[in-house]
Parts: sequence; C-alpha cells; structure tokens
Amino acid sequence: MRIIQLEQAGVIVETAAGYRVAIDIGSYTPVEKLADMSADAMLVSHLHRDHFSIPQIQVLAPTTVYLNRECIDLWGDESAKSHIVEVKVGDSRDIGGGVHVTFFEVDHGPNVTTKPKENFGFLLEADGKRLYFGGDIFYPSGINVSTLEVDYALLPVGGFYTFGPAKAVAFAKQFKHIGALLPMHYNMRPEAKDEFLSLAKSAGLAV
Repeated sequence: MRIIQLEQAGVIVETAAGYRVAIDIGSYTPVEKLADMSADAMLVSHLHRDHFSIPQIQVLAPTTVYLNRECIDLWGDESAKSHIVEVKVGDSRDIGGGVHVTFFEVDHGPNVTTKPKENFGFLLEADGKRLYFGGDIFYPSGINVSTLEVDYALLPVGGFYTFGPAKAVAFAKQFKHIGALLPMHYNMRPEAKDEFLSLAKSAGLAV
C-alpha cells in the first residue's frame, strides 16, 4: 500500500496492483497539480469544498465516486451521476481492486458554519493492511479504536474545525496499535504539523 498525501486532507492510496483510491481531494489542491494523476475510485467524507470539489474530481476522472446524499444533491450535473454510488454511515463496501471500505460518522465539532448531515471517516483494507482516515474529526467519535489495529492512521491536526495537535495525539493513544501516524488538514496552520510530530514522538507514537 502506497500513500500519496496532497493538500489539506487529500490523499491517494495505491495498492500493490496499482488500483488507486482518491480521498477528499478538494479545492486546496490545484487542478493543474492533478493533471498527471488519476484514480479508479474516489471517497468524499462530506460537503465542505476543501474535501468535495467537482473540478478536482473531474480531473482525476475516477470510474466511481462514493458520496453521501448531501453531496449528491449538490453535484447538479445529472449526466455525471451514473458514476456516483450513494453511501451512508454504517455501510461497508468492496470498492474494487481488492479494497474494502467501512464508512463511519465522526463529529465535526461546534465551529463549522455549515454542519454536514453526514461526516464520514473511513477504514480502508487492502493488501492485507488497514488505513484509518479520520476526516474532519473534532471530538473523539466514530468506530471504537481501543480494539483497532491499523498500519496507518491519518488524523487532522489543524485545530478549530478539527483536532489540534494535542487532541490528535491523545486520540491516537486510544488505538490498540498504529503502525505509522500521518498528520493532515494543517494547510491553514502549517506549524501545527511540526507541533503534532513533536508531541507524537514524545508520546512514543510512530510517525
């Protein structure tokens, strides 16, 4: 499993066989940067434009896009909807290429202007590995991580709309095991990445 991190919460997960799953590549990633990239499938956690941006999706041209109803209603272009699969909190799906995804709800917290009706986190399983994607999580929420062993965990660390560095580290310590911890969602506050990495190392977490 190969992980390519882009701006904000954007990430591409590539399996050993070359199947590519794009996650939350939104408006912070310039479309020009995606010109030589592609995706077989795409997951979107919620409607905010830094996670859900139609121009970025169109450039990546995934065969299938997995969206909740709120995002589908915002899409507008009926001709594109043949590529969309509606998903809900609690769904567990094979999305092709030997990739399995569990969709769970995470709490975006009190500071969002537009509160999503559904705000996903994702648990991806492929190549015998597990990846936890925390999305825009502000309060500890979603699946029970105390019994969860993952090879990778991506957590937001920017603060205000999501975990800040200290809260992200505290949450990471609740997992049964994390092989490698990756920070995301710090474009508005780049110094949060270094603060998080320092705290995580001090806590004995692998980063």
